[in-house]
Order: sequence, then structure tokens, then C-alpha cells
Amino acid sequence: MFLGAVGIVVILVLGSVIFLSGQYYRETFCMGVWINGSYCTGMTPEQIAQQLNATYHGEMETISVQDISGEVHILSLEEYGVSIDFAPVVEAIFQKNHGYWWLGHIGKPQRYHIKPEYCYNTEEMKAKLAQADWLNQNLYHPENTVSIVKSAEAGYILVDETQDLLLKDQAIQVICDGISNQLTQINLASPENKVLCYQSVAYTDEMKELLAKWQGIQAFQDFHMVYQFGDKQEIIDENIVAEWMTLDENGAILFDENDVPLLDKTMIQEYIAYLCATYDTVGTERNFQTTRGDIVTVSSSGYGNQLDAKAEYAFLLNAFQNKESGVRTPIYLSEAKEKGLDDIGDTYIEVDMGSQQMYYYQDGQKKIETPIVTGNLSRRWGTPAKVCSVYFKQRNRVLRGANYATPVKYWMAVDGHIGIHDATWRKEFGGEIYKTDGSHGCINTPLEIMTELYEIVEEGTPVIMFY
Repeated sequence: MFLGAVGIVVILVLGSVIFLSGQYYRETFCMGVWINGSYCTGMTPEQIAQQLNATYHGEMETISVQDISGEVHILSLEEYGVSIDFAPVVEAIFQKNHGYWWLGHIGKPQRYHIKPEYCYNTEEMKAKLAQADWLNQNLYHPENTVSIVKSAEAGYILVDETQDLLLKDQAIQVICDGISNQLTQINLASPENKVLCYQSVAYTDEMKELLAKWQGIQAFQDFHMVYQFGDKQEIIDENIVAEWMTLDENGAILFDENDVPLLDKTMIQEYIAYLCATYDTVGTERNFQTTRGDIVTVSSSGYGNQLDAKAEYAFLLNAFQNKESGVRTPIYLSEAKEKGLDDIGDTYIEVDMGSQQMYYYQDGQKKIETPIVTGNLSRRWGTPAKVCSVYFKQRNRVLRGANYATPVKYWMAVDGHIGIHDATWRKEFGGEIYKTDGSHGCINTPLEIMTELYEIVEEGTPVIMFY
């Protein structure tokens, strides 16, 4: 009897506990429930949702949308009115974990890892997306067409406004659907999205005719040549070649029967004339930085670079017509030591006749400095101021004139009968000797200096002579 009574009491107590716990957990989570690491037992769904909302720092704050060009646009969900809320998800879990549900998993904790749901007003989101610049570009219009235009940097280009045009409303719907499905990346050009978001305008016969002409223009412009002038280059590309097309009186391109633009050969002549005007230096004046510190202006007669315009025109015309692209070192009628605008370079002989000093620079470094004696001013034999070059070298030469024959050990001709040579008959150099007792025009140099200079100076080395 006693045991029976005890059993009845135990059953009544357990029943009471179960009943009371069930009543207690009607509004709160039952025992052993964890959500995102938070212990939920005894807490209402609202409390858990508030706690999760306040502490959530997920990766769904932005989404990326890629368009058909490959450009990726990052959208801030908050900017488009999207907020997060754990309440709907928490409520669904609560429906399985309250009241008497705990009896089904005694000793088995229920652990959940959840993400929040997005809350937003679809119409407001669509209205805001409709204002995005990138969703208002390349839009579909049935009247879109193709055209050929002259660009600023790439010659003629094709503007095709018919292919893969954006269907704005459909694209916005795809984006909204992606957000509602909590996608982090949306590709509008994916196979399933492209058919929804993009549409092309069919080519008309007129468009096809223009596209055929575009093929001809591309073939015409498919030529690249690099002219090398020392350390400078002149690049012939689409932008240059576009100027070589023949135009009618209205500025429209003229085509042959194969829809290839007609070549205007005079434009190639004009281009060669431009190269000559830019890089020919024969007869030009140069500003020269002297060793004494000032800048002098010196002209040249024969020294410098001069392009062979006829040869270069023939070469360029043939290269263009046969589409033989490459790098070109031009043919010259006259060549200086260096090519390009600076045809003197950093290896040269400087003859400062005002100071009666001569210098030799090699690779920008002064190697030789010496006093000299130049042409006699009182007898009008003054050495001319000009840019020239060492065009001939000879040892043991006899210098001859109307009434003299003078042997020298080293001779470097620089301008006609004028040269740089030793003068063993002189005891002094420099000063003002040249004014009354100067040479017949040559640059008299001490023997020991001339011995060294002759060995290291190459033919073609520029010589700058000035007062």
C-alpha cells in the first residue's frame, strides 16, 4: 500500500511539473534551445529577435550586380531601404520549441544557426533603382542604329547602338528578386538573366551596308609604323591614318567598289613634310649651353640631319599599301652624329673663341680643356661661329696656302679648309693673341693636347664654335 501511495505521489508531482512547465513555456522557449550562440530558454521570441537584431554584423549589407559589360555595381542594402529582421525566423523556431515540445528532446540541446530576413518596400526599392545612372544607360529603343564617327584619338570608330540593350524594368525586377532571395551577387548577363534583361535591334539593310563600309575602314586603318628619331618616336596609328582617306566636298569618306576608303596620297606627302619640318636640323639655329655658363645661339650650314623626303614618301606609301607595319629608321640626305632634335648630343668639341678655350666632352663629362688660338681678326681671317663636325682626320699633313706650307702632326678638318691642329711654332696659347696674331682660320692647339684629342675624337663628332 505504501509503495503504491508513493508511486501515486510521484506521478502527481511529475504530472504537476510537466503541466506547470508546459504552461510556463507557452510564451517562452522551452529548455535546451540555442540560436546563434544565445541561450533562449525562458525568453520570448521578441526578446531573442531584438537581441539578434542588435548584435548582427553579417555579410549581407551589400550586394554586387554585374552588367553585360562586366562592370560591377555595389549596392548598399540600407540605401535601398532594406532592413534585417530575425523575428520571422525566430518565430518559426519558437513554434517548434515551446510549451510541451521540450519533452521530445530531453537531454538533446537544440542549436540553430540562422540568418535574418530582409524587410523592404518593393515599390520604393524599384523607384530608387530606376534612378541609378548605370540603369539608365544603353537602354533598348527600337529606333537605335549604327553609325561611323571620327574620334579624337582612335581615328574612325563604329558606334553600334543595336546590340545587347538594357531592358530597364526587367533588370530592376531581377535585382529585386535577387535581394528577396538574399543573393550576394547578381549577374544580369548570365544565360538565365540575359534573355530577361537585354535585347538587340535587328540590323536593317541600310545598317548592313554601313557595316560593310566599316569593315573597309578597319582594313584601311590597320597600319602602324613607328619612326625613330634618336630617343624620340613618331607613331603612325589609326588616328594618323584616318587623315589619309579621300573625302568629298561635304567631308564624307569616298569608297571604292570593295567598300574600302580611297587613299589621298597627298596626305602621306604632308605627313613626310611634317617629319622634315620637325626633325630636319640642317641650317637651323641652336641654343647651346656653354662651359663658361651662358647660353649662345649658334647656326649651322651643313651640319645636321636632313631627311630624304622623296625616299621616305616612296617607302611610306609602299608600306601602307602593303600593310607592312614596323619600326622605321629614315633615310637621310645629311646625317648628324645624333638623330632627333638634339643632334649634338653629349659628346662634342666646344670652341669658345671669345675666351680662346677649347673643351672636349665625352658622354657629358669634360675630358679635355685647353687654351687655343683661332683666326686672326685683324686680317679678317676670323674663325666662323657655327655648328659643324669633324669630317676628316689625318696625321702628318702639310697645310698649304698662297705663301706658306706648314707641316702638322695632327689634323682634324671641321669646316672646309678650317681644322683643329697642333701648332708647334707657337709658344703661347689663349688670351688675345688671335686678335692680331691669330691663324688663317684654323684652331691652333698645343701639341700635347692635340696628341690626346686626336686619339679619342671620332669622325662625325660635333664641333660648336662661337664667340
